[in-house]
Amino acid sequence: MVTIHKTNIEKAYDTAMEKAKKYQHPVLFSIVEKIDSVDPLSFYNEGISLFKGTRFLWKDRDHTITIAGLGSTKTISTEDDRDQFFAVEKEWKRFINEGVILSPENWIGTGPLLFGGFRFDPLNKRSLEWNDFENGTLQVPSFMLTKSKEADYLTLNMLCGPEHDEESLNEMIFLKDEIIRKAKFPSVPEEASVINIEDYKPQEWKNSVQNVVDELKDGEMEKVVLARKCKVSFEAPITSDFVLDNLWKQQPDSFIFSFEQNKSCFIGATPERLVKKTGEEVLSTCLAGSIARGSSLDEDEKFGEELLNDEKNRYEHHLVVENIHQALEPFCNELSMPAKPGLMKMKDIQHLYTPVVGRAAAQTSLLNMIEKLHPTPALGGVPRDRALHVIRQEEKMDRGLYAGPVGWMDAYGNGEFAVAIRSGLLHEDESYLYAGCGIVADSDPESEFLETQMKFRSMLRALGGNIHG
Repeated sequence: MVTIHKTNIEKAYDTAMEKAKKYQHPVLFSIVEKIDSVDPLSFYNEGISLFKGTRFLWKDRDHTITIAGLGSTKTISTEDDRDQFFAVEKEWKRFINEGVILSPENWIGTGPLLFGGFRFDPLNKRSLEWNDFENGTLQVPSFMLTKSKEADYLTLNMLCGPEHDEESLNEMIFLKDEIIRKAKFPSVPEEASVINIEDYKPQEWKNSVQNVVDELKDGEMEKVVLARKCKVSFEAPITSDFVLDNLWKQQPDSFIFSFEQNKSCFIGATPERLVKKTGEEVLSTCLAGSIARGSSLDEDEKFGEELLNDEKNRYEHHLVVENIHQALEPFCNELSMPAKPGLMKMKDIQHLYTPVVGRAAAQTSLLNMIEKLHPTPALGGVPRDRALHVIRQEEKMDRGLYAGPVGWMDAYGNGEFAVAIRSGLLHEDESYLYAGCGIVADSDPESEFLETQMKFRSMLRALGGNIHG
């Protein structure tokens, strides 16, 4: 008689199938392993033939973690317009609790991981270009590369139903090995050719700025953030691979993200962290007030000093600091921040910057904090509800995921979300770029318009467009 000993993977898969029979629906089966080093862009690019429309990539600003996902084992989406964070959290917990995870350790950013984003304002009317995204759209990838300072990890996620057998598992493992093998050979994305760049109703937007300034002078509000968009057209459909490659080279110190859904991709390189949670540690960023970079070191320092001493920008920044402190305080046993802002210098722009560090209370949820933080005064205004009402009236467009929270959370409670600015929406042979600025009582419409032009630069450059037009 021959005795067949099952591997740990096969035993765990059997457990998942038993759970599927118990619950009478498919459950998650997740395997995590350490692998040799793989380039995340190559991994992402390799997935274009099989997984286009279900890929994502995330690189944090501090160069501590990069995550690339291919395929969608599970999409958690919601059309709730007031409880979108709660709806996602509830379904995510159920999905994780029913699943089977096989991992030597609970490595941060590995295993079942939810990546995606939330609309800036679910109460605003959705425009056609955002039809591929719901109020909250997040997905668990089928194959995921996690690149940290310590090692590279590969996660395989699959749904295991009562009718599945070990052949389904073997097919997924074979495909995983093929993806890793092919990702060892870098590919060059196909370049896009821009044929037109068009501002969306610029004079109407300037008029809206003046309307808001007039309203602010009445004293019922302190600040309103107005955004606008421009449309970029291409000779042929543009791929996120090409734009990602450019952002990777051009914006190394930003959060870089790409999130495909069907025929659309939301993509960008933002400097602004909303909130990060690693174990008990909580980090957030106050980023408001901006000025251009100088053409020389002396001019750059002069501009920086001008920003640090500018009354309008310091006031705008103060509103954000106060708001973030109030939002995080109920969730943290400790919370600290410097008394004065410093400067965060990006390629085209520099911002007033105040970091926030906290220690989370027990059972603190990342999505609970996001719900209280979003939108910060840097993207909405003060007071929040009144400012959002004015934005709906005066912007005359749908921000979609622009300025909303985008990021990830793992099954162990870790995760990070950024504020999705310096971003755009790719859709076949068109792209929409978004930029905004804080309007206060002494704002000038023409100056604010020029500020948005400056903020378009990073994405226009990544698209291959003319940044001087």
